[in-house]
Amino acid sequence: MTALRPNPDVISKRLDSGAVLVHIPTSRIFELNETGTLVWDLIGAGSTPAQITSQLVKSFEVDEVQAADEVTSLVEQLRAEGLLA
Repeated sequence: MTALRPNPDVISKRLDSGAVLVHIPTSRIFELNETGTLVWDLIGAGSTPAQITSQLVKSFEVDEVQAADEVTSLVEQLRAEGLLA
């Protein structure tokens, strides 16, 4: 599976354990929790969904199936909102 990329029209800012994403063309604001922020950071580093899933398993007490489902769900949401290129 190929690496994901943030849309260049999105800026992000860390806030405590989460992050806020702003889609510049629409001025829409999106909040991410700690897990979502880690996923976003890994996307920015060029990680594939499989690599992101592996990191979630290492970072949190979650099994691989649940982590993969969460990554898939979040990636679909980010794509639907135009936050990924």
